[in-house]
Amino acid sequence: MRLIRSRDVLPLTGLSSDQLREWTVRRALIQPDIPSQKRGIEAQFSWQTVLLLRLAVVLRNRFHVELQAHRDLLVSARELLDGASFPTLWGATLVIYDLRRCELLSSRSSLATEEDAVVLRLNQHLDVLSQGFGLSEPVSQLPLFPAIALPNNEQTETGSHRAKVGRA
Repeated sequence: MRLIRSRDVLPLTGLSSDQLREWTVRRALIQPDIPSQKRGIEAQFSWQTVLLLRLAVVLRNRFHVELQAHRDLLVSARELLDGASFPTLWGATLVIYDLRRCELLSSRSSLATEEDAVVLRLNQHLDVLSQGFGLSEPVSQLPLFPAIALPNNEQTETGSHRAKVGRA
């Protein structure tokens, strides 16, 4: 698993160093994967943790959610992300119901319409992380490869017999 330092998290999340320290150390809303052990050594973060930080920024800035009051929700979201691989999250959505519970929907799953929910699409966040972590984007189609010439299977002895390619 590739980890990045605190200073590399800042441009990926839009947080200031004070905000990152507040969220990860003082309030302990979202724990770093490897906490700073002593002064001068930076904490380290996985892509799942940075994704969760980005989603927390959206919840706070766009939906005005008080993160401290919903720490359990952040823990639940982290557990969902821990079980997912980066490529499988393309097209996925984090759905938050009543700010108490959440679920991760794949691109093939549909959102239940009977409940109100906050819907966070992951693609834009994954795009930023794929660049920041050097992770791969999903491959929608394999690249084409050049055709190569096949050897001519004519039998030169009689001139009338040709090998049949591709038949059993």
